[in-house]
Amino acid sequence: MILDLNIPPDKKKAEMYFSKLLEDGAKIELKKIAKRRTLNQNSYLHAVLTLYATEWGWTMEEAKTYIKRTLGYTYVKNGELFLTSTSGMNTKELTEFIDRFRNLSASQGFYVPSSDEIGQNWEYFAREIERSEVLQNKYNY
Repeated sequence: MILDLNIPPDKKKAEMYFSKLLEDGAKIELKKIAKRRTLNQNSYLHAVLTLYATEWGWTMEEAKTYIKRTLGYTYVKNGELFLTSTSGMNTKELTEFIDRFRNLSASQGFYVPSSDEIGQNWEYFAREIERSEVLQNKYNY
C-alpha cells in the first residue's frame, strides 16, 4: 500500500492501519519511497554525456557504457555482467552518479560543466550538442 503522508486522508488511513498492525503485533516492512529523478536531472545528464562523448569521439551510448563500467555501475545476473540503468535511479542516486561522473571526467582532464553553468550558457551548449549529434549521424558511430 502506497500512501502520500502529505494528503490528509492518506495520512489518517496510514495512522489507522499502523495502529491496527501494532495491535496485531504484526511483522511489517516500512520504507520511504524516494522521488524519481527529475526532468531537469535527466536533461542535464544527457547534455553532459553528449559533451563528454564528443570529447572522446564516442556516441552517447558508448560514453554511458564506459562511464558505468569504470564507476562500477554494473551487476551480475546468471553469470553475465550488465550495466545499471540510470532510468531507475531516484534523485539522490542520480545526483551521486552525476557527481562521480564529473569527478571521473575531471581526473581525465575534461571539465564537465555544472547544471548552473549549462543553464547560464544554454545557447553555447545547445550548439555544441547539436554539432555533436550531426557529427555522430554523419559518421554513423
